[in-house]
Amino acid sequence: MSYDKKLWSLVVNELKKDKARAEEMQKMSIPCQNNGALRFYEKVIGKPSSSGYALFVCLHGGGQCPASVNDSQWKNIIPFESSGFKDGTIAVAPRGINNAWNLHFIDESYPAYVRLIENYIIFKNVDPNRVYLMGFSAGGDGTYQVSERIPHLLAACSPQAGHPNGVRTINLCNLPTYLAAGEKDTSFKRNQICVDYYNQILGQNGKYCGNYIAKVEVVAGSGHSFQCWRVPRNSFFNGEKQAKKSNDTAFTFMYSYTRNPYPQGISCDVKTFLTKLRNYYSQRGNTFYNIEIGKTQSEIIQIQINYGNNTINVKEGNNFRINLLSSLFKKGNNVSVTANGKTEVYQLQKDQNYAKNNMKLFCDPYYGYDSYINIGEFTPEVKLAHIPNAPTLASKANTQNPQPKKPAPTPAKINPQPKQDLIRDIMNKKKQAEEKIQNISAPIKNAKNPAQYTNKGKNGGPYILIKLSQTDFAWHDNAQYWERQKRNDSLMGQDILHLKKVFYLNPHAQFFDIPKGNYFLLLRHNACQSVGLGFCNLFVKVDGKQVYKSPNIFKKDFKKIKNKKGLYDDFVMNIKSDMFNMANTHEIYAEIFGEKTIKKDWDLDGFILLPDNCDGKIGNIYHQYFNNELFL
Repeated sequence: MSYDKKLWSLVVNELKKDKARAEEMQKMSIPCQNNGALRFYEKVIGKPSSSGYALFVCLHGGGQCPASVNDSQWKNIIPFESSGFKDGTIAVAPRGINNAWNLHFIDESYPAYVRLIENYIIFKNVDPNRVYLMGFSAGGDGTYQVSERIPHLLAACSPQAGHPNGVRTINLCNLPTYLAAGEKDTSFKRNQICVDYYNQILGQNGKYCGNYIAKVEVVAGSGHSFQCWRVPRNSFFNGEKQAKKSNDTAFTFMYSYTRNPYPQGISCDVKTFLTKLRNYYSQRGNTFYNIEIGKTQSEIIQIQINYGNNTINVKEGNNFRINLLSSLFKKGNNVSVTANGKTEVYQLQKDQNYAKNNMKLFCDPYYGYDSYINIGEFTPEVKLAHIPNAPTLASKANTQNPQPKKPAPTPAKINPQPKQDLIRDIMNKKKQAEEKIQNISAPIKNAKNPAQYTNKGKNGGPYILIKLSQTDFAWHDNAQYWERQKRNDSLMGQDILHLKKVFYLNPHAQFFDIPKGNYFLLLRHNACQSVGLGFCNLFVKVDGKQVYKSPNIFKKDFKKIKNKKGLYDDFVMNIKSDMFNMANTHEIYAEIFGEKTIKKDWDLDGFILLPDNCDGKIGNIYHQYFNNELFL
């Protein structure tokens, strides 16, 4: 597989002059938007091959624990795995950006990992087709998540003793994946979830374009450990009931694969792929392999390219761009494209400046696309410095004479809606929303005190009040961080927590027997608006032991408004009852955290869980029409 080496040499020389990148490599720290930095260290094993070094990105364990524990896990991850690395490899270990359970896959993480890989390609002679991702425990959690967002940069991946936390497998269409856990690693069902995930990956073959490759190993007799790296050992492979002795490891699996930068079948789960901060460092954060996703997005995009026959079949999706390397097509520059029920033949317009621009933006010699074809009404999310001429329409498969277009009708003038009519519409919507809430008949119970179930509020409607007990938050044994104060606007009928310049808070919210339906959550506090508060974890306890951790079910993007009493009401909307009952147990609790250190003292009143019988829209209706009357 070749590329334009002369052009790539020019691009690398330009990229090496980037002072910010050079400083990141010198300090081994990549600044992240809004949230710290991605620190890392490396170990170089032997000399590179003719194509350059292989790069292993190794994610450490730890998670929701003190920084010292995560630091220890970070410093030991490469020594733990060192026996598996071959000569000609660079192993790099990024430190999780924070100390939360999802320390490897917060929004700031994804673009930082891309930046890390790019920098090693530029400065350390890494072969872009031999980049591998692996992780253990919390690092396994991270590998599940990160691999779904950057599969086009990886040759293979291996999540070990981790949990996927509900992430879908569609984007692994061309990424070989080696999953492993110990037979006795029953926490969060890791020993079973890796087998389930393996079956999900292979089950995508035939459903989606691409080649789904996976292998799973459950190490006999092993718990939450690194037994899957050691040889020889007995393991259950690919769901088999009989254990077998093996000398192969995840390293053997991963080293056997190199990335194909030009797969013929590509499937993209757009919602999973597009992370919030994707374009923080690069203008190509919205490009999945050669699919550039625009402002108008389809949920799933599937394309099948046949370079031998010069054909492209768009099986699903619309309004995107396919970037192409014209030299891959065997029959010249005319390419037949089938999309949206029509087949048209385009003549590619090769452009060397576009190729150079793409090489530079991707920091990858194999992604020097020199032409493109737009599917549907494509509007780029990010305007690039240089875009070549659009491909010309060479011919049409449909030979019927096109019908002349009718002139567009002159739009009728629309009179503005009278103010009194607008007010009447608002009040009608308010009334409809109130009726839907009041018609909820299923009882809701609160675990700590069923008597708290009430119809409180000017407009009625059942909801749950969740109190915070004295020991249900961090630093409960250190009074310098908190005290209890009385406020006459407390919804909880209690002394509320007054917190002194703290970062982390861990109140427990317990629920029992949540009826089926939609809910939204209200969190009441008076922290400054620049600090976001959000639920990030859902845990389950049975007989006092934590046995399950769900996916990240609560969104962090709250709908925040200030009520008349001076406290903020933060809404998290569109919560499904399945999120509470998925563990098939009675007791759960959640945690809340500040995104950065809160510099001022602040008060936390508590949480309210409310039924939403309006298809996830009731929170917005409250904001627009109720003016917080329910919760004054």
